[in-house]
Amino acid sequence: MNVLVSGLNLSPKVAGTSTTSKTTISSAPPATIQQQQQQDVSRIQYSKEQEARQSHNNQVFNALFVSVPERNEPVAIRHTIGKRPKDFPSGAILRLGPNGASKSDGFLDGDGLLHCIIIPPTDSNTPLTYSSAYIDTQGRRLEQEKGGGRGKFIGSLGAAPEGFPLLFSVVRNMIRFQVGTKDTCNTALGESGGRLLALMEQAPPSEIEICKDGTIRTVATKTNLDGAIPANDPLTGGTFGAHGKTCPETGERIHVSYGSSSPPFARVDVFEKDWKLKTSVDVSDLSCPVMIHDCAITKNYALVLDFPLTIRPMRMLMNRFPVEYDPDHGARIGLVPRRDGMDRSDIRWFPCKPGVILHTVNAYETNDDKVILHALRSEPKTNGSYITSYTTSFLYEWVLDLKDGTVIREECLNPIELVEFPIMDDRFIGQNVKDCYAIGVKSIGGPLEMYKTPMEGILIDRILKFSLMDDKENGIRKGDVIGRFHFPKGWYGVTEPTIVPKVGGEDGAKGCYMVAIATYVPETPHVPLEEEIAKDNVLTSRVFVVDGDNFDAGAIWEFDLPYHLPYGLHSGFLNWEHLK
Repeated sequence: MNVLVSGLNLSPKVAGTSTTSKTTISSAPPATIQQQQQQDVSRIQYSKEQEARQSHNNQVFNALFVSVPERNEPVAIRHTIGKRPKDFPSGAILRLGPNGASKSDGFLDGDGLLHCIIIPPTDSNTPLTYSSAYIDTQGRRLEQEKGGGRGKFIGSLGAAPEGFPLLFSVVRNMIRFQVGTKDTCNTALGESGGRLLALMEQAPPSEIEICKDGTIRTVATKTNLDGAIPANDPLTGGTFGAHGKTCPETGERIHVSYGSSSPPFARVDVFEKDWKLKTSVDVSDLSCPVMIHDCAITKNYALVLDFPLTIRPMRMLMNRFPVEYDPDHGARIGLVPRRDGMDRSDIRWFPCKPGVILHTVNAYETNDDKVILHALRSEPKTNGSYITSYTTSFLYEWVLDLKDGTVIREECLNPIELVEFPIMDDRFIGQNVKDCYAIGVKSIGGPLEMYKTPMEGILIDRILKFSLMDDKENGIRKGDVIGRFHFPKGWYGVTEPTIVPKVGGEDGAKGCYMVAIATYVPETPHVPLEEEIAKDNVLTSRVFVVDGDNFDAGAIWEFDLPYHLPYGLHSGFLNWEHLK
């Protein structure tokens, strides 16, 4: 396997620096050259991380984590800058994230709070509206039955990196609620045939409805999707992957889910529209449970990521958190054939360099029997550092050779840009796409004072557009930054951006819009305190709409929300015909 970096000859366009391309001829053997390239990549990545750690405003960072109340009644959005593009579709811009966890818990222990922005038809003469509501999960309902207070679940992530507190919380939750962990449904959204699910990987999902007036309703909790999700985990009640992919050709929705109680430790589910299970395959040859947060698909395969964020419950007995980075476990990319009658024996494994992949961009097949995977890769410094500190991630490419069963190349496409939350136009999942987007990291630091974990995190000041193809005619290489949108000074991104296809652009000819949400934190006379933020609505959030085909031109439509958004996780867009 070759481990390379495509951007070592860094041009000013890629790096935003005056570094010039330089070609040298070396007589060193290939293995030595590859080792030197790896060292160069690591050196650049380390340097960029240290730069990000020197400029962190921790007061602003903490202000963006303060929880907000839900706003069930839709409120009109009045303040806009620019005009809505004629080809911007009607529907709902959605953002899901944790909210309301106690300071003794982790941020990710918070219940899922869904923020909703309704974009009505242009001929309706009704304003845009904003609303928010908690996902009314089974866990929240059980807490209400117990009367709140001491009847609440204890979160699991506040214990990290220790194991004894987590073990205590699981036992206590089992005694009080007959389930070890809460179904917070706070991570991501999944849609199939107009049915919308709120997801978190260690619980069955909740089904929600978005109404055209902005009302948010939870219509089912801990749904097993008509028996598709096995209830084989006594601690969670069942597991379902936080991220799935929808095939644009067949409409099939594919999820990879993992559990930690007993083998098989993972499965691949294929759903027809409306979440009707078509087939399910157990991934039975995992040596131990691993955290599989995301997946990828091509025309003929589903990709399973067996990377070394291992889960060993017995670690709790040694006062260690059950999830640790364990590079000795190794790393593999599994290809599961997408065909009727597929079987676990058909899975092919491709060993690669250990690391962590939380989020993928895309995968596709080539005409010469290769599978290409694009994803963000990170490499924790110690076994526990993925929990205790922020680990930087960068855009990578893996090339899998179907003929000889090996990863023949693993490249860092851009070691300059620290990025998170990659997104692409979902109309082209599984195909060779030209570009993708990701949030850019401004700074890294801590401590986070609102919650016990994470102990540090990032501030976000821009959205980046990356090329995923070489374009020799225009001097563009794969991994180059081909567009940048910077938030105005004092504004910080608080979520994954959203791709919204242009009306009339079903075939991709008309492109897409990138929608980003940022929150303004005033720094004079002082950064607002937690009490001011929670009670006085002193922060402001704004939606920025950028034309993906003219990214550097900046936002062409902006509007302020009546209430601000804190940090959250993933987003989505639901078309008007799927609103109730």
